[in-house]
This record gives sequence, C-alpha cells and structure tokens, in this order.
Amino acid sequence: MPRPVHSSERLRQLRRAEARQNVRRLCFPGSWFPVLALTLRRMPLFLAVVLALAACAQRPATVAPTTPASPIPAAVSPTSAPAPTSAPPAAAPSAPAPGPTSAPPSTATSAPTSAPTVAPSQTPAPALAEEILFLRGGDLVALAVDTGGERVLATEVRDFAATSDGRLLALVRGADLAAELWALRRATGELWQLTSNDRVESGPSWAPDGQSLVYTAAPTVPTAPPTWESWSRWCSEAEVRILDLGPAAAPALERPLGAGCDPAFGPDGRRIVFAAAPIGSPEALSFPGAENTIRMVNRQGENGWDVAQADGSTPEQGQLVYGPAWAPDGGQIAYQRFLGYQALVDINLTEVGSSFQRNGAPVGLGAGWMLPPLYAPDGRRLAVVEHNFSDARGFEGYDIWRLTVLQLGETEEVVLPSATLQLGAVEVARLPRATAAAWAPDGAALVVLLPTGWRPGLSDQEPVFPAPGPGELWLWRPGGDPEARLAGSVDSGSPVLWLPAAP
Repeated sequence: MPRPVHSSERLRQLRRAEARQNVRRLCFPGSWFPVLALTLRRMPLFLAVVLALAACAQRPATVAPTTPASPIPAAVSPTSAPAPTSAPPAAAPSAPAPGPTSAPPSTATSAPTSAPTVAPSQTPAPALAEEILFLRGGDLVALAVDTGGERVLATEVRDFAATSDGRLLALVRGADLAAELWALRRATGELWQLTSNDRVESGPSWAPDGQSLVYTAAPTVPTAPPTWESWSRWCSEAEVRILDLGPAAAPALERPLGAGCDPAFGPDGRRIVFAAAPIGSPEALSFPGAENTIRMVNRQGENGWDVAQADGSTPEQGQLVYGPAWAPDGGQIAYQRFLGYQALVDINLTEVGSSFQRNGAPVGLGAGWMLPPLYAPDGRRLAVVEHNFSDARGFEGYDIWRLTVLQLGETEEVVLPSATLQLGAVEVARLPRATAAAWAPDGAALVVLLPTGWRPGLSDQEPVFPAPGPGELWLWRPGGDPEARLAGSVDSGSPVLWLPAAP
C-alpha cells in the first residue's frame, strides 16, 4: 500500500526543507545559519528580528549562577571528563544480587484482574544508604552515593518507580506484551509479581502509603524516545489503572480509572491526575493527536474534573496537554502543553496551576516533545527534559535533547508567532544533550544522563553525538558544568531516581 502523504516522516522532511529555505532568505550568502527560533525566543521581537538578519554566528548555551550547593560526598569526587570514545567504557563489576522469582501461572486476559497481594516482610527492614537507580543492559542497578559501589536489584527491567521513603519499588519487567508489574523490597531483594495480563504496563506511580499504585496499561509498548505522533497513538489506546494491594489476607484489586496515560498519585494519597486519551486528529494528519485534558479523579476513580484542556484548534490551547507532575506539597500541578508547529519548530509550553482549580499558566518554553516536569524537593524549581524530535537542523541522537532548570515565582516575557506570553518562571540553567535527570534528596544537585564521551565546552550548534547509544551518569549543580562522572554504560533512555537514605 502506498505510504500516506502526511506521514510523520514526510512532515519532518517538509519542515526541514522549509527551514533551509528560510535560512537562505535570512543569512548572508555562503554562511551557515542554525535555526534560532527558540534561541531568540527570550528576546524582544524587534531585537530577535535584527539579530536573525544581521548574524549567523553560533550562540553557546549559557547558564545563570546559583547559590553554591553543599559539597558532594567524598567518595564521589569530581573527575576530568574523558575524551570521546567509539565504545562505552567497561562497566565496573556489580555485586551479586538476588535473582527474580518466577511469575505465578495465570491465564492472560485484557481485562483488569486481581493480583497477588504484597506480603509483609517477616524481618525488620535494614537501614538503606542513599542510592541512585538506573538501567544497564536491562538490569536495575543501585549506585551507593557514599561509596560509589553498585549492586544489581533485578533483571529484565524496563521502567521503575519508588515509594516516597524509597523502600518499595514498582518495576515493569518483560518485553512487549509480556511486560508486567512487579514489586521489590529494596533492602532485602524480595521480588514478586503484581499483574498478569495481555496488556503492556508502564509508568507506575505509588500512593504515599505504599498500598496502591497507578500505571498505564496499553496494547502496545510506549515508543522511546517519544514524539508527538508516537505518544498520541499509544495514549489514545491506553487506559489508566489502579492496583490496590490491600491487607495481607486479601487479594490485590486492579481496576480502571479512565482512558489515557501518564498517571501520577498526589502527595495526599487521595487524588490522581493523568493525561486523558486524545480524541481528535490534527488537520491533514492521520493519527489521534489532538483534543484532550489533564484529568483528576479520587482514589476510587470518582469526582473527576479537568485541570487543563487542549481543544486542538486554537493557538492558545494547542494540540495536547500531557505529562502531569505534582508539587511536593500537593498544591500545584505542572504539565506540558503541545502547541504544534510554529516558527520552524514544534513548540511546547510548560505550565503550572493549582490542583484545586483550572488556572494553569506558562512557566517555560521548549521544542519538540517534553518529559514530565521534575519538581525540586523545595517546590520552587522545575527541571524539564526536552526531546526536539522535529529539529529543523536535521540533528539526531543525543544532539536533540536538552535539560532546562526553571526558577518559579519570577517573570519573563517571550514572543511567539501567535502571542506574547508572560512566563511565571525564569531559566537559570541549561544543559544540552541530557536525556534524563533526578534531583538529589536535598535539592542541591541533579544526576543527569549524558552521552558516553561527553565533556565540557562542546558546542550545542554542531552534531557531536548523532546516535542514541549507552550514556553516562554525571553529577550536575545548575549554574556550572557537570563535575563528576558517576557511572557508565547506562542504557539509552534509562529512567533515573535518586533515593534518600532510610533508617
């Protein structure tokens, strides 16, 4: 069958051709002009026009200094960045870890089913050190922050999440339709299966009491890294479910909360937000990538209302809203709004609003597709990871990723093709090529995932890491360069968690 004229690949080719045509119109003959639509976004409109017409020079990424954070642990001292290599460095040997238990036999079903309950441990939980979790070759690895030692917690892991105290983990294990939810006691390595069906589980989020978790169940595996089209197709067929683990004597209960994806449990344990499934198709495109809401329900799936909405037609509301995240105190919700293609890029707004009324307002501006915002422990900063899948320069791999840190409570004006916006935050730091991040428990730094061979001083206007490939974990204090390499051979696209010590 002929390929659809309006496929995402054809759309990307048209956009890049348009970008090159606009470049030739704007630049002096013979010069090279990287697309500066978002680079110039924080300048007044007249200044942006003058600079676009007058210069084709590269603009290096800049950061604003912040208050120095407390020293990093002595065992994780800063190291010089290695030179780029063609292959990732060999991983340090990992300590033996308890292997996964076998899954209980069951009959596959697409409907929610009861699942094994979480049996209480019969021995007192030992103390836990502060650890950073990541994936290496599908193994869930825990890196001790104080010693730098590593241990493997489980194998065949695709995604993971932790309870607020970090003692209990929810894992997504298995490939394709075999992906199921498992639970793991971080201290003892005790591992048991929670679901068994013919749906693909992803994106688990724990209730604060550790007795329930919400997640997405879909007929297909979520595409990584996500794009507008891949996320829309996946979420439009997905369902948000809650698994109530209950007392030890009762079976766990799995039940649906609504069509959609990206669920997040509120810090109060009573409310859940998620991105409702898209129901409209963008003009001239053949996938359901428009018209949805950020939906909030209670723990029983009742009393639902829409925190934010996108109508898929007006420039102000854009195509979609997605990726909700709670502030630590539960008073606010941050989420992403995909406006669509404007000024040679697909534009996103990061918005923040009350968790009790619909009053979201923009705080940040990005390109492509964004991951859910990450609140700092103090609730006053946001870390936002951007995947610029439609980069008009034709860059790929790590070169189209970026991490931005926003300081909430301050204001900045930006000019878009459709409107002038007042942002409720200012950008204080930017790190090109970072694909994942997690805040330290004290908020003093982040652990970030960068390409193997990364080093300070690389231009973000030249393709340096065009392939996905394994990466490295680095310690980064916003306001400076990443200062300490923590681990290598990290899976491309791996989630990252920084868990606190627990007595």
